[in-house]
Formats: sequence, C-alpha cells, structure tokens
Amino acid sequence: MLMIKIDNLAVEKAQPDKIRHGPVLFIHGAGGTSRYWKNYLSYFAGEGRQAFAINLRGHAPSQREESLAHVTLENYIEDVEKVISRLGIHDCVLIGHSLGAIIAQKTAENISGIQALVSIAGAPPFGIIPAPEDFNVELPYSGTLVRTMWGMVNMRPVKPTFAMAEKAFLNNIAPKDRKEVFGMFVAESLVTLYQAAQGYPVYPSRMKCPKLVIACAKDTLAPPSLQRRLAEFLGADYIEYEQFAHLPMLENGWEQSAADINNWLNKTLPPPGSREATAD
Repeated sequence: MLMIKIDNLAVEKAQPDKIRHGPVLFIHGAGGTSRYWKNYLSYFAGEGRQAFAINLRGHAPSQREESLAHVTLENYIEDVEKVISRLGIHDCVLIGHSLGAIIAQKTAENISGIQALVSIAGAPPFGIIPAPEDFNVELPYSGTLVRTMWGMVNMRPVKPTFAMAEKAFLNNIAPKDRKEVFGMFVAESLVTLYQAAQGYPVYPSRMKCPKLVIACAKDTLAPPSLQRRLAEFLGADYIEYEQFAHLPMLENGWEQSAADINNWLNKTLPPPGSREATAD
C-alpha cells in the first residue's frame, strides 16, 4: 500500500499489476479511517482497479484538525472533490460507507463523470433516527445522546466508548479482533453527526451514474428497512446480506461482498475502451 499526501489529507492507494478497469475511491464513515478498507483495497487492486481510500480531514493519518468539532459535511465533500481533482480520477467509482455514503451521494451529484455509486450501510438523506420497529432497546442510544450533548457543550469531537461500539458496530466482528478494529476509528465532528441525523438534501436526478445500495440484516445502525428506502429514493439496485452487520468489509466472509460489488460493476459499466466508456 502507498500513502499519498494531498495538502492536509492522506489517501491510501493500492496499485494493480495491470490496470483493466477504472479507478475506485472509498470513503469511510463517521470516525473511520482508510485502515478499515484494507481488505477491499487489496481485492479491487487485484481485479485491475487503482484503489484509493481517503482519510477525511482530522482523521489520522490526515493532518490533525484543531476545529474538528466544527467540521461540516460540506467540508468533507470538499475533501473528496479535491482528492478526485488532484488525482485526476473524475471517472472513478465511489464506494461510501455509513456517513461516507451520503458524502459519496453528494459527490456523484456534483461530478458528472462519476462512473458508479455504491452505498454500504449508508446514511440516507432523510435522516438516521431509527423507525420504532428498528429501535433496539439494548443499544446505548441514550448514552450516545448524553455523550454527544456533553461534547456539544464543550465543543469537542466525540468517539463512542469500546462498550458502546461493541453493541453498535462491532457486534459481528470476532471478539478477539474487536480491539484492533476499534483502533481503526477516531473522534468525529459533532456538526456532521447532527447534519446526518437531521437529514441532508440529495437530488438523485442530478446523478448520472448507476447506483447500488447494500444492506446488512445484523446492522443495528443502518437497518435494512432504512436501506430499502434509500435504494428506492436513489433508484438504485439493491443487495441485502443476512450474515453481515455494519462493517461487511471487515467481517468474516467479507470476500463475498467485495465480489458482489465487483460483479455488479462489471455487469453495469461498459467494457473499458468501448465507445460508450470513452464518450464525454
């Protein structure tokens, strides 16, 4: 893996032995980093794609952001668009996870050359407060709320405790690996969390690319009912897994999800070098 520095941002890159398809850019979720894309980076490079994973501002190894608590979704969208421009990958596939999915949606809206959009356990534009039938009383939503309110009073970024993370998004990670995976996460901006929770405007009619939404039955943060609504809203193809939770790129059997995304891309996008693929 290669780490590229673009001003204040760090971008991880996996280079294929031979490029056979267009590039792919992975966008992490709230408090995430490029580290949790490690499996997908290697997989998609092996399939002949230049694979990039951004670390949004303030997310190590990107440069420390002193005002991270005030960073907005607009700032993160600027980060992604800057990376795309500087790397010259305006024709990339965007794969966004959780909060990164809504950033990917807005980027696909803004850049007409994006080849495809894949949302994994994505934050939808209509907000992320769970419906009553999806609310899990065992999840520490009240604790999260208290911590978030305390962070807002003190204007500090927030990161869940390990105990909270075990229930919220590490629930399908092997117990022996949970500490390692938890270490791949950092504190997150309060403003972006508030924006995502309240809903953020997205206009599917402005996206010119095919779209895929992936849902996971064991996901307590982005349940399938929410993902089905997102797929309908975006006019996207839809895949739902019974065996995965919120981190299918790291959970046991992750290869299946990577292969399904790759097969969808190969089926959906025009062959490299074709007239359709090279048209403006």
